[in-house]
Amino acid sequence: MIKSTALMTTAAAAVFLAGCASTSSNAPSASDMPPAVNAGGIMVGTANRMTLYTFDKDGVNQSNCNDQCAVNWPPLLASSSDVGRGDFSVLTRAAGRKQWALVGTPMYFWRKDVRPGDTTGDNVNGTWHGVRIAPKQR
Repeated sequence: MIKSTALMTTAAAAVFLAGCASTSSNAPSASDMPPAVNAGGIMVGTANRMTLYTFDKDGVNQSNCNDQCAVNWPPLLASSSDVGRGDFSVLTRAAGRKQWALVGTPMYFWRKDVRPGDTTGDNVNGTWHGVRIAPKQR
């Protein structure tokens, strides 16, 4: 089961749902924004429907996953013209590429997830967590 990482409000979830789209590619892309939310409340990339993750060792709007780490955990890349909106921001990675963040937390894919809905990266080394949407409070 995915560890709950409540990074956003229910109101902001509507932003994700508006961006739902689908392609057959599982490769991360700069057009993968905004993410969508699947039926289980897990945030996924819109183009590839793959689970998104956060890394406990990242800073606010700062990725600390570079080199081999970024090969294993490909970042959710943004294009050079993308700008943040709402709970989303765009950060500049160490190598100069742009990456999407949610409430200042950089987002990634996991190379061992092979099918949409896979969550094999959740709790890897106790520092990687699938991004979940907090349920609406009633």
